[in-house]
Amino acid sequence: MPLFCALALLFSLLFNVSVAAEPPPSWAQAATVPEVSDITHAAPSERLSQALAGQWRGALHYRDYSSDKAVTLPTTVSIDDGLRFAFTYDDGPGKTVQSSEQWSFDGVALNPGKASEPLQVSLYRGNENGDLILVALGSGVENGQAVELRLVVLRRGDTLTISRSSRLPEQEWLLRHVYRLTARR
Repeated sequence: MPLFCALALLFSLLFNVSVAAEPPPSWAQAATVPEVSDITHAAPSERLSQALAGQWRGALHYRDYSSDKAVTLPTTVSIDDGLRFAFTYDDGPGKTVQSSEQWSFDGVALNPGKASEPLQVSLYRGNENGDLILVALGSGVENGQAVELRLVVLRRGDTLTISRSSRLPEQEWLLRHVYRLTARR
C-alpha cells in the first residue's frame, strides 16, 4: 500500500474523518512524509526535541468545554531542546495569555505535562530531516469523567501539528484541540 494511502487511512481512523470524500486538510497533507522509518531505537527524547525545537506561529483551535463551540486563538510557541513549551495566546484586543508545559519522553511513554498521566506511544516514526509522526494513547479526566486520550504530533518541514482527542468509553473520538503551526524564520 503506498505510504500516502496508509497515512490517509491512519488519519481517517484517528480523527474519524473521510479523507476520500473531500480534499485532505492541511494536517493530512503534511502526513505525506516520504520514506518514514521506525525511529524508536534512536535516543527518543533527543530526536523528538530536535524535531520540535524552535519558534512556531499559528493557531490553537479548540472546543470550549462549557459551550461545546469551536474557538480559534492566534498562538506562538517556543519549544526548547529540553521539550519545554512556552505558549503565548492572543485572546482578544489587549489580552495576551501565557502558559508553559514541560514534556518528557522515553520512547515508550510521553508525558505532555500539566498534571497529565503518561501516555503510551503507539506509533513513533520519522526521518533524518526531522519529519515525524508520534501517536500516544492513555487515559485522563475531562469534566469529572474518565476518558481515553489520544495525542498526535506531526512534523513535516516547516509545519507542526499537535492534536488532542478524547472519548468516553464506547463513544466516538472528539477532537479537543489542535495546534496548527509554522516555523518562524
